[in-house]
Amino acid sequence: MVGPVGSASNKSGRLLPPLEKVQKLAELMATIPTDSNPDRDEVERSWLIRRRLTDEQVAEMVGLYESGVGTPALCKQFGISKPSVLELLHDRGVQMRRQPLTKAQRTRAVALYEEGFAIKPIAAELGSSFGAVHRVLKAESVRLRPRPGR
Repeated sequence: MVGPVGSASNKSGRLLPPLEKVQKLAELMATIPTDSNPDRDEVERSWLIRRRLTDEQVAEMVGLYESGVGTPALCKQFGISKPSVLELLHDRGVQMRRQPLTKAQRTRAVALYEEGFAIKPIAAELGSSFGAVHRVLKAESVRLRPRPGR
């Protein structure tokens, strides 16, 4: 009866590694620093964003966002995901940019437009952008008036 040979054999992995490999492994183990800071290691391993970033870093992130830096750039700079950036900004009460209009704002935008207001003043009243209000009106199937001069 012939059995498997080599890596497929059950007996192939039972040999001890050569003495040279064991010595090299011991040398490598000796080079690992033993004075690592367990508190710092725990912070770096933490899954919680609040533990990975200091209050100063979060304050810096808030300042950068408020000065106009976008969330993708913040993600890259601080090494965290977009939902994490948004969560930290939300926790600090930062007014978010490019937020969709709420249902009440959408209804108000349609009503104001149908009363004769232009899109720009509607956007200003709702604290939104021209484009956001325009998209809402189109999505709500409102017949848009021609723009002056067109």
